[in-house]
Amino acid sequence: MREVAGPIDQFSHDLVHLEPARLDLRRGALGALVVLAPLIVGFALGIAEAAVLVTIGALNLLLVQLPSPSATRWRVLSVGVVTNAAAFGAGTLVGLAPEAIEIPLIAVAIFLALLGTRAAEWEGASFIAAVMFCFAVGIPPTTLAGIGLRPAAVLLGGIWSLAVLSTVQLLWPRFPSGVERLASSPPAPTAHAPGRIVAHSGAVAVTVVLGLLVGLSLGLPRDYWIMLTVVVALRLDLISTLNYGAARILGTVAGASVAFVVTIWTADPWILFPILALTTAMCLATRGVNYTVYALWITVTIILILNLVYSGGPALAIARVIDTVIGGALALTVATVLSVTLRRHPRTSPPTRTSG
Repeated sequence: MREVAGPIDQFSHDLVHLEPARLDLRRGALGALVVLAPLIVGFALGIAEAAVLVTIGALNLLLVQLPSPSATRWRVLSVGVVTNAAAFGAGTLVGLAPEAIEIPLIAVAIFLALLGTRAAEWEGASFIAAVMFCFAVGIPPTTLAGIGLRPAAVLLGGIWSLAVLSTVQLLWPRFPSGVERLASSPPAPTAHAPGRIVAHSGAVAVTVVLGLLVGLSLGLPRDYWIMLTVVVALRLDLISTLNYGAARILGTVAGASVAFVVTIWTADPWILFPILALTTAMCLATRGVNYTVYALWITVTIILILNLVYSGGPALAIARVIDTVIGGALALTVATVLSVTLRRHPRTSPPTRTSG
């Protein structure tokens, strides 16, 4: 029993453990400003859909920053601006393709995006690029012009987000932007071998496709959330997958419940804006505190942002819960199969070469 108790204790500890010292209200307040400004301007100008896409680009660039601030560099954020827009553009095109073409393209795109996790420094940018791709696949453009305008809006959002971060850093060098700390130090090396990262990227890609097929067979309206959950939850080992999957499901159920109440209460964007400012601030402020708490706030934020222009209302919150549970279950199933397979067929280490 002692061998089983260790992983179970670790799982329950990670699920509820809080790190209050990593609460960053200043970063949260800055994030609220970054997200809210394009929404207000866009709705005032009557370009709501473009404003939402700009906001998504701005928010996701902020999420490129790792919970460990010292691992993020300006060059990573700069590349993230481009990769987010490119991933969104690629996802838009793939989402318009026939299913027979769409499905293998999704697998290839997710596989390539996650290969970037081989280096710890680029892990955040790789994950967010995969997320942006899934997002775009699931939300097709309403017009042909949107095929080009969508990635352009996301690019503009990323540029806006980076401009705010760099301006604040210039005016307030001590502001914890996630870039300045240990800027001269090399990034922490990844703990996993490149070959294992390749295998993990392939497993995620295949599971994402399985999730999409499940969503299509069930006729789910937001099946891309299944893909998002798989990308986030399926990790290199079983315990990590269990931790992330359970935290994602619990946080999503709680966040979707909050969003459900809010969207029943009002659909007025000018009432939703201050609520979005709060949820965005809490999302970014608590990202390093606990993943379940972070999943709660990011769920509320994304549902409210999408409800500004895409129909769905409270049903959007319910759909997110269903899709997240399916994606989490798939991730856990695949992680279990891989764990059992690797234990039955362990790889032997290559012989060590001696000098001379």
